[in-house]
Amino acid sequence: MTIVKLGIAAVAATVALVGVADAFELKAGSATKLVPTSIQLGIISPPDNICPGNGKLTAWVETNKPGTINILVVKKGGAVAGPFAVTTVKGANGIVMGSYTQNLMINNPIDAEYRVVVAGTPIQSNWVPLVAAC
Repeated sequence: MTIVKLGIAAVAATVALVGVADAFELKAGSATKLVPTSIQLGIISPPDNICPGNGKLTAWVETNKPGTINILVVKKGGAVAGPFAVTTVKGANGIVMGSYTQNLMINNPIDAEYRVVVAGTPIQSNWVPLVAAC
């Protein structure tokens, strides 16, 4: 019976040491890297799709923890704009989110689609239209 007690004590000591080692590893700098988890894009075209007029582009980024991440705005078949910094913060229900907004002045006819991406990751939004006729 004494051997059984010693065996249980040895197992308990080993488990305790492993737990302490894990705690030191976390404190020693194995911090979690900031990673985007999802991104969405919304575009409001000018009222009645007439120009000149004002529009608005807004991107929402979710990450695994608070921080700053760069996004790019991509025009389908065209240019890439950015990077634009988005700072995410922890909000309701533990969601970590930030947004980027750009006001648009539409002076010429446009019928285009845009998406936002986080360079170097597979995270990207759906294509969203921007339409205005003059």
